[in-house]
Order: sequence, then structure tokens, then C-alpha cells
Amino acid sequence: MNPLLTIWTQPKRTIEYVLEHKTWSYSVFILALTSLSLGLTVFENSGFLLGLPLIAIVMIGIIFSFTGGVIGWFINAGLYTWVGKWLGGSGNFKDMATVTLLGSIPMIWIFPFNFLMLAIYGKDLFIDSSTTPFSGPVPFGVTLFSNLLMIGLGVFSTVIVSKSIGVVHQFSAWRGFGTIMIIVGILLALMIPFFILLFMFLFMVGV
Repeated sequence: MNPLLTIWTQPKRTIEYVLEHKTWSYSVFILALTSLSLGLTVFENSGFLLGLPLIAIVMIGIIFSFTGGVIGWFINAGLYTWVGKWLGGSGNFKDMATVTLLGSIPMIWIFPFNFLMLAIYGKDLFIDSSTTPFSGPVPFGVTLFSNLLMIGLGVFSTVIVSKSIGVVHQFSAWRGFGTIMIIVGILLALMIPFFILLFMFLFMVGV
């Protein structure tokens, strides 16, 4: 099987195949391709690094994506293993880390679109136009399509990750999705007090 292709039509079988036949080196390969794809436009509309040449912005974006991907890879694999066991799972960190990054494969296939955006708009792609979305260098319709495309791919990525968690823990994909939602809920619960304290601090400083 070629996971880059079969993940679209046979996600569960592809996950089982990778778990049986692949190692972490394949995960690094997937991460590298994903970083190359997303790194092209990771600073889109940010206003960052505009003083640098275009090639430098792109290279920094790819490095930034890969570094963040490595950190996220191990953190997510650990959380999926840990929380999944709360729900009766029996998986381990090694297997989870082997398949977790399969969820990023859909993002690899956005490379042609991102490359086309970069070729057409160049450094204009990275100008912060959030305050004037209808008059920026990149047409609003193009930005909207790009965002909708990312949302669609993100949904399918979540489906793949849910199935991956289910395969490793030997329970359903729905329970795998529940694992993700529990983690999201915990993070939100931790963030709310932080933002309340931050707001109170800023209010007191302002007074």
C-alpha cells in the first residue's frame, strides 16, 4: 500500500498497514513533506519577516513548521496514549507515535495550491491584511477559498487521527474522537483561568 494515496479511500487499512510495516522514520518522512507543504505559507497574512527575501521567508517557514511538528508529534502521541487509556484503550506510545502523523497527509496534498499562491503573489502573500480583507493584495475570494480548503482538510485529518487512536487502542474511531475532545476540553479548562487572570492583571494595571 502507498499510505499517501490509500489514506483517502482506505484509512483504517492504511493505518493498520503502517502500524505493521513502518517505523518512526516513515513518520519523519511524512512530517518533512507536511512541513514543506505548509511551510510555504505558514506566515501568510502575518506581516512577519517582510524585510527578508522571499526565499528566506519560505525557508524559515519550513523550518518553523518542521520544528513545531516534531514537538506536536510527541506531545500529541503521549496525550492520545494517556487519555485513551482512560477510555479503556490498550495502546502504547510507540505505536501511537508511528501512526499519529498520518493525519497530516491531507495537508501534503495542498502543496500545489500553496506553491501556486506563492508564485502568483510572492511577498504580498505575507502582508498583514486582516484589517482590510477586501482591499489587500490577495483577493478576499482567494483567501476565503484557501481557508475553506484548510478547514475541509482539517476535518478529514481529524477523522484519520480518530481512526488511528482507535486502531492503536483497539476501540472505535468514535472513542478515538472522544479522546481528542477530552484533550481539547482539558486545554480549554486550563486556558480559561489563565485568560481571566491576564484580564484582571491588565485591568489593574490600566486602573
